[in-house]
Amino acid sequence: MTVDFHALWTDADTPNRERKRLLAHIIEDVTLLKSPAKGTTTLHVRFKGGRTQTLTTLSPRSSAQQVKTPPSIVELVDRLLDNHVYAEIAALLNQQGYRPGEAARRGRQNARFTASRVAYLVHQYNLRSRYNRLRDRGMLTRKEAAERLNIHEQTVARWAKHGIITSHAYNGHYALYELPAADLPQKQCSRWNRLIDRAARAKNAAHQNYPLEREEV
Repeated sequence: MTVDFHALWTDADTPNRERKRLLAHIIEDVTLLKSPAKGTTTLHVRFKGGRTQTLTTLSPRSSAQQVKTPPSIVELVDRLLDNHVYAEIAALLNQQGYRPGEAARRGRQNARFTASRVAYLVHQYNLRSRYNRLRDRGMLTRKEAAERLNIHEQTVARWAKHGIITSHAYNGHYALYELPAADLPQKQCSRWNRLIDRAARAKNAAHQNYPLEREEV
């Protein structure tokens, strides 16, 4: 065994139980020192011939640690919340090759981010919601926008659809609204001045970078 130890150890036909027996013939004692803060384990090995050797290796992670979402992904989700809803964030993470912690489990290698998984991360790590971020930026609810513009709430949605005002979704179904700082759009008779025409003029005025003249009501 002394001569053929390396050959026996590296032989693919040698089972692990036999490798353990080989180690028992050459190792006298092993002392383990774990460093949880570093995530490493130091091994002080004393061989039967009196020689000693020190090795450092990564500590094995628990099942919970293996499926935990890396902090870098949580930070990325936090940044993406400024401009995207959950479904959009999930699509971006998948496109960039990121995978949820569940993908570490056996048989779940094909797991992908979904809107529900992103929502779980937001709540689990107490990230500021997209709704609150938009409110901090001065966005209005549909009711608030309707009162500000003196129009019906359904008209707010129609104006946002045609680009008269800007909407910012905070989930898959609801949005907050951004109104111009000045020269607010006015309610008009859509029979003579269709929304689609007003939107086209507003878009053209913004493109040419000059203020749109107020129309007569």
